[in-house]
Amino acid sequence: MGDTDPKKTKVAYLGPAASYSHQAALACFSDDQWAFLAHSSIKDAFTAVQESTSSFAVIPFENSTYGTVIFTLDLLVDRESVYPDLLVCGEYYLPVRHNLLGHPSQSQSQDASGESAPNEDDQVPTDDSPRPLPEGKLDLGHIGTVYSHPQALGQCERFLAQHLKGAEKREISSTSKAAERVAKEGPQTQAAAISSRLAAEMYGLTVLAESIQDKDDNTTRFFILKHRGMDSGSHDLPLHQLPSVEHGGWKTLISFTLPQQPSGTLADVLQVFKDHDLNLTGIHSRPSLEHAWYYVFLIEVQGRREATGGIMNQALRELGSKTRGWRWLGSWKDRSEQAKQDTSDLQ
Repeated sequence: MGDTDPKKTKVAYLGPAASYSHQAALACFSDDQWAFLAHSSIKDAFTAVQESTSSFAVIPFENSTYGTVIFTLDLLVDRESVYPDLLVCGEYYLPVRHNLLGHPSQSQSQDASGESAPNEDDQVPTDDSPRPLPEGKLDLGHIGTVYSHPQALGQCERFLAQHLKGAEKREISSTSKAAERVAKEGPQTQAAAISSRLAAEMYGLTVLAESIQDKDDNTTRFFILKHRGMDSGSHDLPLHQLPSVEHGGWKTLISFTLPQQPSGTLADVLQVFKDHDLNLTGIHSRPSLEHAWYYVFLIEVQGRREATGGIMNQALRELGSKTRGWRWLGSWKDRSEQAKQDTSDLQ
């Protein structure tokens, strides 16, 4: 599953290795101090923190192109209180560049093998590097199946519709798992994976097409989770390898349910935050599964919950009189402005 050095603090992520979650974890935590443990599902990563087998988890929450990761949203809603001790303590924005990975067609293999001798300027890839195809028209006629995480498939809809319209799209637990599967099926397979260049390197696949995401600014936001028992008054996780956000603001995540009968109760809840001059940056809902058309809401608010006092605490006290129940899910440093700068630098 990963580094098992007992001296290192453990960080859980959605694996296998080379997933975007893995890359986000490596960006947030130094590998000489932390042990990275891959899990086969987001649920397993949540469980690892709840049961304290890992101190932190790096979890995909939403994508700028394809929206919220429903698996994560349902686990945060936590209808059956399976994860009562989890808190969000940080966030990280990862620019995502998808690639189509697989095995080249027979004609591409012949071209890549070089029927004529390469010149001195040709770059010869090492065994650990992805094998780029010769420049020219895409030859993807041999691809019958494309594996990837549902988010990645959604983020590459235009490319798939244009170049692989007839190929079967099959969802799998992570992008790196998709690459691993295509590699195991071998060169005879008619399958490809949407994944990262790092996955191409790790699993020895060819980059059939690069940067195939619909939007150039495609970015995924990850939450860093910790156990409530680790909370020592400072809610933000010190992400040592990331740029400082000393002068940035804070965000807070809250879930709540509403009384069933009175109309206008959701508006009343949102008014609480407006009255306290707290800006809402996101609102999500999921079925409560208690009754049809009855929902659990999650909201993100600019600001933080203090140990004592503060306008967020005032708003939360008032929230109790407007909802059937609510839960604070953590406060952390807002890194969105830094993410916008990072994205613009890439374009």
